[in-house]
Amino acid sequence: MCLLAFDASAQADRRAQGKADEWIGRDASDLLLQLRVDGGRVEITEDDQAGETRYSWATINPAWTETWTTGGNVVGISYGAPIYDSPVQVHERHHDATHRCTITFIADLEGIIRRWEMHGNACRSDVRRPKD
Repeated sequence: MCLLAFDASAQADRRAQGKADEWIGRDASDLLLQLRVDGGRVEITEDDQAGETRYSWATINPAWTETWTTGGNVVGISYGAPIYDSPVQVHERHHDATHRCTITFIADLEGIIRRWEMHGNACRSDVRRPKD
């Protein structure tokens, strides 16, 4: 069973890598036109010494709060929500934001993508291939 999970994970990683490989040899301006750049999603870093520009995208699962009610008997339903008699307790649990994937494309001085780096557990669904 563990071997099957590893194999499925390896196939997903290969799919993400295959999508990233399709950007190799393309102009970096295509990245900025085709991938989301709003909301601080892209970080551009220039390395003059190496003659490279790094374009990084990170995706996250946003923070969220789970709420549930305990205690009391259900005495009715209003608009699909249960109505409880006393005593009722409302509980909340906060869940922090979690990292999904970071992909960085590295372009040369001419602006051509030469390689990429990626890490994260959701890259298979977050990495996008170029639109032709």
